Amino acid sequence: MRIARRVTVAVVAALSAMSLAATGSSNTSASAPCRSPQLQLAATLYGEAGGQFVQTFTFTNVSRRACRVAGWPKLRIEVRQHRAVAARVRRVVQGQLHAPPFVSVPIAPRGAASFDVYGPDWDFRGNRSCPRTTAALVTLPGDTTPLRVTARMPNCPGGFEIAPVIAGRTDRQSWSFVWQP
Repeated sequence: MRIARRVTVAVVAALSAMSLAATGSSNTSASAPCRSPQLQLAATLYGEAGGQFVQTFTFTNVSRRACRVAGWPKLRIEVRQHRAVAARVRRVVQGQLHAPPFVSVPIAPRGAASFDVYGPDWDFRGNRSCPRTTAALVTLPGDTTPLRVTARMPNCPGGFEIAPVIAGRTDRQSWSFVWQP
């Protein structure tokens, strides 16, 4: 009887372990949307060429729980004297024409996701360099509290283009010819 009980316990434990391995542990389940306190934001890769720039922003999950992000973050900028202003932003879609415009991106604890911001780096009408932002205020889709990060991006009259959030610290398939990490 004890042997049968031990075998049953061992089988149940093995099946549970296999199930967790196949689906991920309960700590990495990403069913809940990410919220601002769970994430840290950094301005990471930056590049300029051919009259335009690309700035990558990277979210890192600093909490103990996995979460998910889907879509485009909202972007506001700070200019001189740290004054927040609305940014002219146009959403861009990367990838194939018939693919969904974005996917839900799970972010495990200590994991990362990122998005790119594009725009002109020169005011061609005024034939001068564009003023720089002092910071970016990024609000996650479905959240209301922005994350602030120092970012010295050109703030040209044409505004910005923003890509949806992708998994990882960089977008290795960025459509911009400016920056290919």
